[in-house]
Amino acid sequence: MKYILLAYTNTADWASVDYSSPEFAAMCKFYEELGAELTESGELVTTMGLADPSLTRTVRKTASGPVASDGPYAEVKEVLASFSVVDVDSHDRAMAIAARVADNIGDTIEVRPLPDGPPADL
Repeated sequence: MKYILLAYTNTADWASVDYSSPEFAAMCKFYEELGAELTESGELVTTMGLADPSLTRTVRKTASGPVASDGPYAEVKEVLASFSVVDVDSHDRAMAIAARVADNIGDTIEVRPLPDGPPADL
């Protein structure tokens, strides 16, 4: 079954990233090694980091039509930093992968199943 792993990071952490730091290098090394492992096992479908949250725009339906606004907003404490899609044998395996990322990187990882078809109640 496929799962999407959504990685959220603290906005203050995002804004203060030192791309030349040993901590950032270690994070990159972890992601490279995990990606290679999941590619070799056939479990990695795709993964991608997202652009700086300051570039985010939100579109909402209003009575007068869709309205675009800047975002995320100052009160947001966490932003979506990256996502991965994995195709694994069980929910437990998806949770184990998410736990490794959370433990090594410190991000909050949301794990959601991706259904193969429409929801059963439609």
